[in-house]
Amino acid sequence: MYSISRKALVAVILSCALLASFASPGSADSKGDLERQKKGVSGKIDGAKKDLDDTSKQYAVAATALKKAQTSLDSAQNHLSSTRGRLAVANAKDMEMQAALTAGEAAFAKAKAELSDGESSLAASEVQVKQFALETLREGDRGLRAFGDLLRGQSPIAFSEQMSLNNSVGDAQLATMQRLDASKVILSLNRDRVRKLRDEVAAKRKQAAANLVTQESLEAQAVTQTVQVTKLVGARATAVRSANSARKADAAQLAALEADRNSLSARLRALAAREASKEAVKGGGGGSSAGGDGGSALSYPVNGPITSRYGMRVHPITGVYKLHDGTDFGVGCGTPIYAAASGRVLERYYNGGYGNRLIVNHGRMRGASVVTAYNHAARYIVSAGERVSRGQKIGYVGSTGYSTGCHMHFMVLVNGNTVNPMGWL
Repeated sequence: MYSISRKALVAVILSCALLASFASPGSADSKGDLERQKKGVSGKIDGAKKDLDDTSKQYAVAATALKKAQTSLDSAQNHLSSTRGRLAVANAKDMEMQAALTAGEAAFAKAKAELSDGESSLAASEVQVKQFALETLREGDRGLRAFGDLLRGQSPIAFSEQMSLNNSVGDAQLATMQRLDASKVILSLNRDRVRKLRDEVAAKRKQAAANLVTQESLEAQAVTQTVQVTKLVGARATAVRSANSARKADAAQLAALEADRNSLSARLRALAAREASKEAVKGGGGGSSAGGDGGSALSYPVNGPITSRYGMRVHPITGVYKLHDGTDFGVGCGTPIYAAASGRVLERYYNGGYGNRLIVNHGRMRGASVVTAYNHAARYIVSAGERVSRGQKIGYVGSTGYSTGCHMHFMVLVNGNTVNPMGWL
């Protein structure tokens, strides 16, 4: 939407922040604070680039729902991809098994045909052998008959021819018997081969049937998972719309928060000018109507760890490189809040971004006008115009306004400009 690049935008923001730091008298109240600001502006903000607490609960819920929807969708899509992959493998395996089954059935059929031919040949050979045996029994030994004929006056030539014929018949019958024996051996081997091929075909059919069941199951799973993915795509789209809506609402809240901060800064700069004028009239002696205790440092407003420091960072809602204008203390709701120094309550009101906030003027400290702001409280027990003392209980921690959880967002404004609270604590 903008022609300026993100890098250029960040550079402009950093330049503005740097100019503001030098334009404000309060920003140079200590060398150490100035150095910290310069380091923050120069980009050494590794610890600052983390999620802020000033985020609406609505967006946090929407963002969580979107993340959950995306995770569920990713998981379902991965599962569907895995199922489709397994189905592709099963389909390829089915084609391979069908080819093997076809080849096995062809080999089985061929072996059965060869076995049938062999059985027919064996039967024919057995018939020939039986016929020869019967003829031999009926006619007697052909050689003895020829020898008898020779004794009875048959010519030697006829005897020789008869003996030669007898030898030929004997050789033929011997060959027939040998073929018969060989056929029996071959037939036995063929029967074994047929049985083996039959078992192999049966096993292949069983495997193909099991693979078919797997295919059908995977196809059903793929259909179910596709429907689930379609539903999750719709759920994610809904979550995206919800998150975008919450994002826009948060962006509007952020704009309102920054407008409130700018308005407060303007009022406090005017206050600082009036106090500086009064101090000049008095010749620099004496405090101010704020009733400060004359200290040069502030006390901690709550007892708890720091969860987010002051400085520039990328806002998790808008993605804008912006200023986190205070220090967040991670303490539970209901934790007492104490005045950081003596002073007078300037304002107490509710803001959509800061939630319940209290502004306390501490008068002149280190030669500058110092004001503290306490934000997101559950409630306060002091009112505008009331004087408070350092360490006095003024309210209780909450999670009101632009907040995702219980914490205290503590701000320090010097001459109307926000500074790092850690330079004053």
